[in-house]
Formats: sequence, C-alpha cells, structure tokens
Amino acid sequence: MIINTHGLGKRYGKVEVLRDINLQVPEGSAFALVGTNGAGKTTTMRILVNILQPGSGSASVLGIDSRRLKPADFNYIGYVSENQVLPERLTIAQYFDYLRPLYQNWDRGLETSLRRKLDLPPGRGLGKLSHGMRMKTVLVAGLAFRPRLLILDEPLSGMDTLTRDEVVEGLLDQADETTILISSHELAEIENFTSHIAFMDHGQLYFQESIETLRARFREVQVTLSAYRELPEDCPASWLTPELSGHSLRFIESDFVDQERLYQKLSTVFGAVRFDEQPMTLREISKVLIRNARGNRQFAEEAA
Repeated sequence: MIINTHGLGKRYGKVEVLRDINLQVPEGSAFALVGTNGAGKTTTMRILVNILQPGSGSASVLGIDSRRLKPADFNYIGYVSENQVLPERLTIAQYFDYLRPLYQNWDRGLETSLRRKLDLPPGRGLGKLSHGMRMKTVLVAGLAFRPRLLILDEPLSGMDTLTRDEVVEGLLDQADETTILISSHELAEIENFTSHIAFMDHGQLYFQESIETLRARFREVQVTLSAYRELPEDCPASWLTPELSGHSLRFIESDFVDQERLYQKLSTVFGAVRFDEQPMTLREISKVLIRNARGNRQFAEEAA
C-alpha cells in the first residue's frame, strides 16, 4: 500500500476530528475520499504530508512514517489544495522557472504539454488568476515532476464546467503512472477515473473498497406490495432510507447480490411483491450515505 494508516486520530481541544482511521490506498489506484463537510478529509490529507501531526496512531506514505518525511521525499509526493498559497508577484512562467530546480525528476516536456493543454498564459501574474486558473497552475506543478503519489484536496471546488473538464483530462493523462488520492464534492467529474473509494463522516471511516464493488452492491429499489403493509422495525440493515406509502415501498439496497436474493429478502418481510432495481451513480450513492449518516447521528443524539 502506498498509503497506510493505523488508528489515526486527531483532536483540537475537546473536539475529536479523526477517530481510529485505518486507510489503505493501493499503489497505482485513483482513490476518492468522500464524505460530508467536516468529515476529516482535509485533516487526514494534511497528516499524510506532515503539515499536521497525528494525535494518536500513525500514517505511512511510500513506506515512510509521515512524521519523518524529509524534503527529498517530496520529489515523489505531490500535494494540491484548494487553499494553496502562491507567490502572487510572480508570473506563471516565473513560477515554473522557480520550481524546476527543486525537483530532480522534473519533466520539462510534460510541463510544457500540460501548460498548453490547460491554456496557462506564461506572462499572466499569479495574483491576477481566477480560482480555476490558479488550480490548473498548481495541478501542473504537482504533475510535472511525475510523483509516485499525488494528493488532491478539493481541486475542482469553485470551477466552471469547462475548467473542471480540463483539469480532469489532465489527471486522466497521468492516472496510469501516478497514484492519486483525491477528495472532491464534484463526484460526477471524478467518477470516470477513480478506481477506489472511501467514505468518511464526522471523523470516522465507514468503508473503503473498489468502485466496481461499490456500484455492484448499491441499488435503488422500487417495490409494489400485494397488500397494504406497515414498515417493520426489523427491516434488513442493508435497506437504507426506506419509505413506505400504501402499496409502494422505496429504499436503497446497500448489499445487493442478485435479483433472486433481493426477492427472497422482500418476500420474507412482505410476502408477494413486484419490484424494480436500478444501479446508481457515485453521486447518488454518496448522497444516500450522507443522509443515512446524519439520520444515525440524530438518532444517537436523541437516544443519549
């Protein structure tokens, strides 16, 4: 694993922002870290590049304890954040002139190709760039030295559709040779190139798996019951956000195997039924998970 964390925790005073995070990112993957605002994604990423120190547990990056990363290690690790500070007095060309000598593996040809593809005017001052242009600039800087690992914290936030598409195309060009860990709310844009996903909420990691297995196990289900029924209290735990109205039941199945097993579950609870199941996009799945996490949290708070 190119990233491996064990029991990672972080507090700010009484506020626990990370709790027992065990994250494994396979080398060569494009790994999406998704979840609610305040889930702990940015804190996790900052610990990985030694901007922050963990309060408990550990994190290794490229086999190195994150707390022991040295400047030379960042020849192989790129980090791009939506809040990244740039030297605003420099032009784009001057910025890249400054960066090249700092990285032993800097690829001038790749830099030139990416700058042209992303339409970065060399004479434009960094202080005069739009948010989208700034993010394209730091993305090129993060890719041009061909890192083994590129960590991207909300790189698509606040961009227009065309700029997002250009940035994603730039990432796609390098996805085969660089492991990418990305957090983003723009799930429709990253769905086409991510291979793995992890979901966080309120400092906890709920699951991590390949995109293929995630898509395979989530289904939107619409059921027509043969008679009016009440929604039982002991519904399968895999049925998320169930809604029953008369003869119609809707829910999200989070443990789908095949239609036969789904029918067996339904008939056990309701008797004779007719149903339809549909696959879901990453964006739709994420929205359901966030709603479900909020509902569970509210229930726990009320019970306490």
